[in-house]
Amino acid sequence: MHYLSKKAFLLSLVMILLLAAAGCSSSNVAQNNVPAASETETSVAVAALKLHPASPETVATGTEPLGAFSLDEIGPSDIVDVAFVESKAGASGWVIIDARSAEEYAKGHIPGAVNFGGKGLVTVLKHPMDGRVLPAGKFAKLMSEMGISNDMDLIVYGKANDYHVFIEGSPLYYGAKSFHYMNGGYEAWQKAGKSVETDPVKLSPATFTAKAVNPNMYVSTYQMAEIASTKDPNYYLIDVRSKDEYNGIGFGTTRAGRIPGGISYPVDINMDKKAGVLAVDKFAELYKDVPKDKTVIVYCHRGCRTAFSFLALRSLGYKDVRVYEDSFVVYGNWLDLPVEEEHFLNLRGDFKTSVERAEILWKEAGKS
Repeated sequence: MHYLSKKAFLLSLVMILLLAAAGCSSSNVAQNNVPAASETETSVAVAALKLHPASPETVATGTEPLGAFSLDEIGPSDIVDVAFVESKAGASGWVIIDARSAEEYAKGHIPGAVNFGGKGLVTVLKHPMDGRVLPAGKFAKLMSEMGISNDMDLIVYGKANDYHVFIEGSPLYYGAKSFHYMNGGYEAWQKAGKSVETDPVKLSPATFTAKAVNPNMYVSTYQMAEIASTKDPNYYLIDVRSKDEYNGIGFGTTRAGRIPGGISYPVDINMDKKAGVLAVDKFAELYKDVPKDKTVIVYCHRGCRTAFSFLALRSLGYKDVRVYEDSFVVYGNWLDLPVEEEHFLNLRGDFKTSVERAEILWKEAGKS
């Protein structure tokens, strides 16, 4: 952003917000790859897909009703502690991923841990704009370059209680052997008095083949639209955003609100700020009302906050838990989809606040 003038930077922000407010319901969107619909098809989902054909940059593109899925089909994803991670450091077939930024990694990391660079794993294996999981080809290329193959067991850690690092379980979706989350993050490792390294770790390039184990692990916006509009009783929707977001307060999209039928389970309920993610017995109490005989779909704003509910439910023995991959950042911007507690971006008020925020960021970046 250093090569932009202040005026250009603010103008860019203005254009982005105006496009978000005005462009999402355009009837001039290209009709490529849209399934043919009969004259009698009037569902919200069909109408939405005509306006918003699936992007090639989208992983979850299903237009058919959700098929069967079980968590038993993908590799394990346990919440593990420092002792477990220490026992696997340097072990054959195990790779520890430091999901923090390159700068934080350089200051100290768990011995043997690799780092994807940049501002953190979430900005590398998910698109930094809307948070969508990368398509198979891009995902495979990055994993292979890091020296990670499908037959390796993976452990990921970040800062304490950082749900972003689980990246929606995408390595499991694409066929990794296992993908575990280290509770407490790097702070827990330091607190335990374990040794750290500062030298970067580079593994020899490997071959990672990214192919969805079962595409039904991720729910597409088309499928979510159908579920929400028909209020299908076979599904149980968990909204892990904040209470304010759930109740239509604050904006991350053109509209605020929630997907019809969503039940609020804010991400913060899954963790203790000092101890990390809660123990299984605590999860059991939190999720006692979630039925095991329904398909559970977890969503948030960009998908990141789904991590702890996904891991918690899996630890409790739930088998049919999915992630709405696009989440509300996409759903909320499709103006033709139903939303509860629906409220719209106020360009006179909220837009002014956004520009003021941009001014602050500009100054923080050291610009005049």
